[in-house]
This record gives sequence, structure tokens and C-alpha cells, in this order.
Amino acid sequence: MKRYIYILTLFFFSIKLLGQSIQNSDYSKEYYLDKSKSKKTTAFILLGSGFALTVIGATAFSSAWNSESNSSTDVKGTVMIGGVGLLLTSIPFLISSGNNSRKAASISLNNQNFPVIKEGSYVLNSSPFLSLKINF
Repeated sequence: MKRYIYILTLFFFSIKLLGQSIQNSDYSKEYYLDKSKSKKTTAFILLGSGFALTVIGATAFSSAWNSESNSSTDVKGTVMIGGVGLLLTSIPFLISSGNNSRKAASISLNNQNFPVIKEGSYVLNSSPFLSLKINF
């Protein structure tokens, strides 16, 4: 009896494994362009805010070095270091944006359907075409 239960269990698990769908990891060019644009926007926001915080922190830190207490100097130094951290954080986003835009700008060979009048009615004919899509 145990043998039949093991065989049935193995059978049901193998059906479930064979029934799994294989997901296609090839995304469209629009997906990569949108992803590139959003990462580039994020990178420039981080870059700009990091630069602003670094400049503000550095100027406040240098002016507070001799005139104020140690606690305010520490806060201003922390703001400057946080700005440098944001500047460094923007680098992977810029690299990823470039990689995604290169993936989107690849050359592809596809079939395009276009209407043709044939015997008084429209018929869709398929023709191969070469496309290169680059968006800035």
C-alpha cells in the first residue's frame, strides 16, 4: 500500500513540475527604454541632491570649524558625508541606465504586417524588416 502511495505522490509531483510554464525573460524594447529612463531620473536626482548636500555641508563645516561648538560641527560634517554618500549611490543607477539603453538599442529582424489591396479587399501581407531603435 505504501508503495502505491509513493508512486501516486511521485506521479502528481511530476505532473506539477511538467505543468510549470517557462517564463520568457526577453522583454520588449519599450520595457528597457522605460527602465532606463526611470533609472536615469533616479540617478540625476541622487546626483543633484548629493552635490547640493556636499556643498552646503562643506561650506557650513568650514565656517563652523573655529567659531561654533563641536556638536554643530559634527552635524554639518555628517551632512557633507551624507552628500558624498548620495553622490556615490548615483553611480550604479547611471551604469544600469546605460546598460538598459544599450539593450533597447539593439538591432532586430522582425516581420511587419502591412495592408495590400488584392482583388478589391484589404489583405495583410508580411514582410521582413530590420529595425534599429535609439531614443535619447
